Parts: sequence; C-alpha cells; structure tokens
Amino acid sequence: MILESFVKPSLLAQFSRAFALVFVITGCGYSLDSRLPDEVTRVESIEPALARERKLDFIKPVRVAVDTPEQAQKAIANQITRDHTDEELSIGGESGAMTGLYPPDIDLKLKTLQLMHDQVVAFYDPDAKQMVIVEGRNGSAAQRATTGAAMDELVIAHELTHALQDQHFGIQQMLERVKNNDDKTLALKCVAEGDATLAAFGLTAGGLRTAALESTLKRLAALSINPPAEQHDMPLAVVMPMLFEYSAGSRFVAEAWRHGGWKAVNQLYRHPPLSSQQIIHPELYFNRPTPPIEIELAGYNKLLEGWKKVDDDTYGELLLELLLRRNLPFDAPALSVVARWAGDRIITLQKGGQLTLLWVIAFHDEASAQQFAHSYSRILAHLGGSSNPHGVATRSAAVFVAIGPGVRDFSRLSEAVWKMTKIGAASVRQAAR
Repeated sequence: MILESFVKPSLLAQFSRAFALVFVITGCGYSLDSRLPDEVTRVESIEPALARERKLDFIKPVRVAVDTPEQAQKAIANQITRDHTDEELSIGGESGAMTGLYPPDIDLKLKTLQLMHDQVVAFYDPDAKQMVIVEGRNGSAAQRATTGAAMDELVIAHELTHALQDQHFGIQQMLERVKNNDDKTLALKCVAEGDATLAAFGLTAGGLRTAALESTLKRLAALSINPPAEQHDMPLAVVMPMLFEYSAGSRFVAEAWRHGGWKAVNQLYRHPPLSSQQIIHPELYFNRPTPPIEIELAGYNKLLEGWKKVDDDTYGELLLELLLRRNLPFDAPALSVVARWAGDRIITLQKGGQLTLLWVIAFHDEASAQQFAHSYSRILAHLGGSSNPHGVATRSAAVFVAIGPGVRDFSRLSEAVWKMTKIGAASVRQAAR
C-alpha cells in the first residue's frame, strides 16, 4: 500500500535488536508525540533540513494529522478497498493458494489488516496530501528516554520524503500505472522505500557517508536472509515483500546514489526498475540492463469457452522464490533456478465460483526451465493431486502451467497456448540505456 507504514519491533524484532540505539529504520516501535501543535512545529523544523539533505525543495508544506489507532486502521482498510474490491482480494487469495504461494483459505484483506494492527506508527497519505501520526504507540520509558527524539526525527524525515516523491515525481500515479503487475509494483515501491530510508538516515546521521551506509545496508540485508517470526500465522509471501521494500530497496537506491548522488536517485523515477529481479541483482539495472521478457499469453479461448479472465499479473523472481521456499526444503536445488527467471505472466479465469490459472514462466536457459518444471509438478501434486487438476509442460526455456477445473485436456491446451503465446523482449528503451 502506498499508505506507507512504519512497523514496530514485534514484527521486526531481529532488525530492532541488530540496530539497537544506532539506526532502526522501519518505525522502530517509537511513537511520535501525539500533541498536534508540537508535531506541526517539529515537521516544520525538519522540512528545510530534509530538503537540503535530499536536494529537493518542498513545493508546498506538508499537512500533519494525528489519528487514533482505530482511525488509522480504518484509513488502511479504506485504502485496501479503494485499490481492490473484496472479490479481487478473494480471487487473489484463492489463486495464490492454488499456485502454492499462500496457504489454503487465506483472507488477504484480513491478513493485511492483522499485519498492520498495532504496528502502524505513521504514514503519508497521498490522497489527502498529509502525514498521519498514530497516537498512543509508545515504546518503553527507557526507549523514549534514550532514542525517542532521534526516532521522531527519523520517522518524520522518512514520511516527508514520501511527500517529496509525491510532489516531484507523482509516485501514486506511477504506482497506479503498474497496478496490474505485482512485480513492477514491488520494484517501484522498493525505489520509494529505499529513497525514504536513505534520506531519513542521511538527515539523522548528518549526511550520507559510505562507511556508515555500508554498515547500515548489511544490517538491512539480514531482514531478507533471516525473516522475523510469523505473527497471526502470517504467510511469508505477505510479510516478506514489505520487508523487501526496505531492505533490498535501500540497497538498490544506495547503488544509484553511489553512481551519481541524489540526481541519480531522481533518475530512478524517470526510468524505474521493471522487476524485483533488478532490485535483487542491481547489476541487471545499472551495469547490463536486463528487463524482464514480455509474455503475451494467448491461445486458450476456444478450449476454455465460458471462462472469463478476471486477473492478469506477473509473479517475478521474489514471489517465485517465496513460493518455492514455502513448499521445498531449505536446501532444495530447485531454489537456485529463481535467479534464472526471465519473465512470467499468469492469468486467472473464472467460471461460476471456480478458478483456473494459466501461467507461462520464461527462464534464461532450458536446464533451469526443466528443473523448475520437475520440482513444481511435484509441488502441485502435493498441494491437491486429483482434487487440484494441473498440468506442467516445457518448451525450450519456458514452462507452461495450468491449474484448476479448466484443465481437462492439458495436451491440447498446452499446444494451443504454445502456438499463440508471444514471448519477447519487454523494454527496448531500458535495454538500450
């Protein structure tokens, strides 16, 4: 959600312990003083300093509001409802469970609200053009005494950076344009979160310096390597993308900053990364631009009459990795193929109350495609067997997967899809940069 939120240590416990009193970037469990006049004064005092650090002027002052936890929860629920209908969320949860990304019967809206419940400290609302502070989210007395002021400044600076992104780059409109591609959305959010994280760190640390930045990035990387304990039985695929935005996003934006300071960071909004793969492997953006392969999945209509397309999306390298990690042993050889991902497209078809999924995944070599197909066939068999009809086929370096009751004649379906599906380069402009 672009109602970007900070999360308390109960979710990011390992992160909080690692940074202790030095640098806790993700909200840290320290609330801001909920007295509105004091907050307005504090924001007004930080705005010019942040503008100097980030080298972007505020076009107009940022309004500040203080919400109760109940009001904040309602705002988040309204944002979810605005961006996705309950039916869309239900379809997203069911289709994710069918692929193995989520557990069965997941309620995505409920899980998102549970994840945010009692966690949100502050967020920038791009619709209202204001920063919202949630009252009553205090850390311990010792925490407030030792780091409260620094954390207040960090949180305010982070949120104000989102306001700068809104005013200068139209980040909300950018996200709206890629909302039907989860992977592109995630990559763009990584830019926004990484930018805000580094700007806030630079302000509170007296400027970005290479040595301190490297130390910080190493600690942030631990979020993806050692994810925190689950809350509310929270699926990894719900928690990890959010952590990824901060950890991998900061590392990616830092690479741009090393190349050319804040001007180079600004260029990320003009030529954003196109996949989570480019965030995971920054060299595929900066050194040898490798955009994802564009896939136009077609050829199924005549064989699936009466089925209506209700979703069209891309998983990307990160979600593919989380899917495999959820269903395979931690040392499974198949986990290595995710780095060879080249692109994918998954469509969801609906007929009555049933769903059928069609998914084409392209890899950079045939061996990776074969290895993925073999492992994923076993995953799908384990997920439901005959109660979860499915088929997996390979051709060259691509894999075709069909899941659901529409898979009656997989042989004919796969041949039709292979014949009509187009697999080609995604962005000549980025590849030529």
